Amino acid sequence: MNLDYTFVKFLGVTIFEPVTILTNVLLSCYCMYCFLKMNTKGYRLATFWAWFFLLIGVSSFVGSFAHGAHFQLGSLFFQIALFMTNAVSLVAIFFCFKAANTYANIHKSPPKKRYTYFVITWILVLLIFTIIYNNFLLIKIHAGIVLMYSLIVHYLTYRRQQKGSGWIVAGILIAFLSILVHSLKVSVSDWFNYKDIAHCIMLFSLIALFKGSWHKVEGNRPKPLVA
Repeated sequence: MNLDYTFVKFLGVTIFEPVTILTNVLLSCYCMYCFLKMNTKGYRLATFWAWFFLLIGVSSFVGSFAHGAHFQLGSLFFQIALFMTNAVSLVAIFFCFKAANTYANIHKSPPKKRYTYFVITWILVLLIFTIIYNNFLLIKIHAGIVLMYSLIVHYLTYRRQQKGSGWIVAGILIAFLSILVHSLKVSVSDWFNYKDIAHCIMLFSLIALFKGSWHKVEGNRPKPLVA
């Protein structure tokens, strides 16, 4: 099956992988909804989750252009779009880490800023490495590490029966399933291939993550100061 080259013609323009574009846009729209809901809360835990959803949505949206255009606009456009998709995903994973780390230390002193600076510096190093070698393997490895960290944090709080943790654990496990489907290239047909299936699974993952994170954000709202 030539999975990468399904296409439709629209007003004389060739649009490659239309189903993949559709699933990417669905992911983007749902992530924007999550961002708008979360961003109304205005405190650290909510802000980190909000930016995680926003950047995943942006990554999916940019990815839809890469899928749709392929090399019609030149290899440079395709490589830039592919890099931006992965780079924005990496920054989104940073906010996933910050959300999990903030929740793990919710009743403790805030972590020292130098740790955050170190993580930001490391992300920049990864992005530079990716630009130079055009290899996204390290980004995928670090994304997996952060997801495992978040999984452990929320599994431990799930064991303590804290509301929302089970949804986040489920969301992360579903996300790993989407990675497995994509890696094994499990496909139904040319028109519903492993990319489309992985995107659909990812949508269920994001729904579970939003439901769980919403419980966390609502349950840990800062108490108003008493005059």
